[in-house]
Amino acid sequence: MEYPRFLVLESSSYEEDAYPIAACWSIFDGQLKDVMIRPEDEWSQWDASNEDRHGITRDQIEMVGETVLDVIRELSEDVDKQPVFVSEPYMYEKWLNTLYGAYGAELPFDIVPMTELFQMNEAELQEELENLSHNLLLDLKVPEEKVRTCLELYARLLEAGLIEDYTN
Repeated sequence: MEYPRFLVLESSSYEEDAYPIAACWSIFDGQLKDVMIRPEDEWSQWDASNEDRHGITRDQIEMVGETVLDVIRELSEDVDKQPVFVSEPYMYEKWLNTLYGAYGAELPFDIVPMTELFQMNEAELQEELENLSHNLLLDLKVPEEKVRTCLELYARLLEAGLIEDYTN
């Protein structure tokens, strides 16, 4: 089975000049990639109150984060022009445009709301993800665990014939 590409991002804040600081995405075989993103020099905005939510400090990402260029290369290669499914398309598009725009590049893939893939509205999808993550002992606030839950929900709904293979 080929899995959809799910992407979960953490950002520096929810302000207009926010930028992505961490990303987790799935690849075609269901494996995950997880990176922290070192900010570009001009990305100075930081909301320390978000550190409690995502558990990442500015010092951490500056010390161990991968460069923006490395992240966009790896993400682009892994996604391979397939659609990328996200929970908040408007915010993700902004953050990804900031990421790719740092090197004058455009997004090489389409951003698609998860609701389209799962054929559910936001409330239904959130309830399904919460129930499944609870059963799997996963935490949707942790990006890797949210991506794992999305992959599992896709596999279960596909097997039950409740959704179509996204590649069709």
